[in-house]
Amino acid sequence: MTTHKLVVEVANACGLMPKKEQDSAGVYVHLNFNEQFYRTSIREKDLNPVWNERFCFDVSDPSNLRGLALEACVFNFTESKYNSVSSLGMVRIDGASIPIPPFSRRAKFHYYKLEKSSLLSRVCGELCLKVYISDDPSVGTSNCPLPGMSVIHFVPAPELREEDRSPRSRDIPLAHLKKITDNFSDDRILGQGGFGVVYKGVLQNGETIAVKKIVSSLVPGMQKQFENEVYHLMMLNHHNIVRFVGYCYETRNECLQHDGKYVFAEMAERLLCLEYMPNGSLDKYISDESSGLGWSTRYKIIEGICHGLCHLHVDNGKPIIHLDLKPANILLDDDMIPKITDFGLSRLLDQQQTICTTSRDGTFGYMAPEFLHGGTITPKSDIFSLGVIILEVVTGHRDYPDVTRTSAEDFIKIVLDKWRNVLERSLEYGSLETCYQQIERCIQVGLICVNPDRTKRPAITKVIYMLHGSESTDCTVRNEAA
Repeated sequence: MTTHKLVVEVANACGLMPKKEQDSAGVYVHLNFNEQFYRTSIREKDLNPVWNERFCFDVSDPSNLRGLALEACVFNFTESKYNSVSSLGMVRIDGASIPIPPFSRRAKFHYYKLEKSSLLSRVCGELCLKVYISDDPSVGTSNCPLPGMSVIHFVPAPELREEDRSPRSRDIPLAHLKKITDNFSDDRILGQGGFGVVYKGVLQNGETIAVKKIVSSLVPGMQKQFENEVYHLMMLNHHNIVRFVGYCYETRNECLQHDGKYVFAEMAERLLCLEYMPNGSLDKYISDESSGLGWSTRYKIIEGICHGLCHLHVDNGKPIIHLDLKPANILLDDDMIPKITDFGLSRLLDQQQTICTTSRDGTFGYMAPEFLHGGTITPKSDIFSLGVIILEVVTGHRDYPDVTRTSAEDFIKIVLDKWRNVLERSLEYGSLETCYQQIERCIQVGLICVNPDRTKRPAITKVIYMLHGSESTDCTVRNEAA
C-alpha cells in the first residue's frame, strides 16, 4: 500500500508587523491538520522571516482530504517574564484545493493571504507555502533540498509551552480544594461579594491560586453564570485576561426543611480556580491626580485593559462581551499588569453581533445606556464601560461632561491642569510633554467611548490606535459613526 503524505513547505512571510528594537520578539507558524500539530522555529526581529522548513502529515487516502482543512497560524512571540503570544493571522486551506499526484516539483510557491486581526494594520498578511500530496518515500527526511531554496530542516514542532496551548478543561475535586484552602478557612479569604467568597489556595508546588467559591445553588441564575464563566475562560488565553486554572462542580443530596416538611434537594458546589493576583483589584487604587498611582502606571493599566478587551472582541472568531467591566473586575499582578476577570455575565455574540435581553444584570454607572434602558447588547456595550474606567483611572472619579454638564474642552483643560501641577514637580521637560500627550489622548478616548449613541463609539481596535496616537482623538470624533 502506497504511503501518502500531506507536505507543507513553509518558505517565508512578508509584511509582518515590525518589532521594537528593545523587544526580544519573533514570529513562528503553527500548523494544524486533522489534530496533528507542528510549529516552525522562531524567527526573531525580522519583518520578512524566512523559515525554509518542511512538515509532513500522514494521509491514508488523499480523496478524504475534501472534508478536512489545513490551518497555518502566524504568531508573534515576545520573550519576557510573561512570554506573551499574540496572533498575527491565519491561513485556512480547504482540503479540496490541495493538489494531488502527479505534482510538478517545479511548481512555484503560493502566497496565501492571512485572515488577520484588524488591530495589526501593518501586517500585509502573506504567508509563502507550498502544499501538496506526495508518495515519494524520500519526502520527510532531514536536510532534503527544495528547488530554489537552501537546506530544509525537517523538524517537528517543539512541545508547546503551557502558555501557547488552548486552555483545556480541568476538573478539580472538591476534596483537593478543601485541602489547599485549609477547609476554606476564614484566614484564607481574599475577598467576598454577592457571588460568594474567594480564598487563597496553596498548591503542592508552592504556587498560590485564587479559589472562587460560588454561593448556594438555590440562588437563581448562579448555575448559568457559573457555566458562562467556565466556558468563556476556557476559550481565553491572553496576558491581560486572568488565567484559568480549573473548576469544580460536584452535587450532593441534602435533607432540608421546606413548608414544614423535610425534603431532599440536590445541592451543588461550584468553584473556580484562577491565577492569584497579589495586588488585588483596580478599585482599591482609584484616586485623584494628587495621590496614589503615578501616571506611567496608570497609562500601563489603561493600555493593558484595552488589549485584554481586544482579545475578547476580536481574537476569538465570535466576540465575547464582558458586560460587567469595572475596576473591581480588573485584577493587578505584582508588576501592576491588569487582567480582566469575572465572566459570569459575559455573552458570546452571534454573527449579527447584537443581542436583545430582558436582563439588566451589571453595575450601575458602568452599564451602557442602550443596555440599561433597552436590553441591547453589542461590543459597544463594553466600550462604554471601558470609557468610564479610562476616565476614572485618569481622574480618580466617574464624573465626565455628560454627567457634570461641563464642556468637553473645559473638562480636558481642568484635568490636564491638575496633572500638570503634579508632574512638574517630578519629571523633566521631555518626559512632561510625553505624559501630557498621553493624558490628553486618554481623556479624549474616554469621552469618545462614553458617547450615549453607541454607533458613535469606536471599536476596540480603533481605541488602541487612538491611544497610541496613530489616529486622531479630536473630540469631534464623538459625532462620527465608528
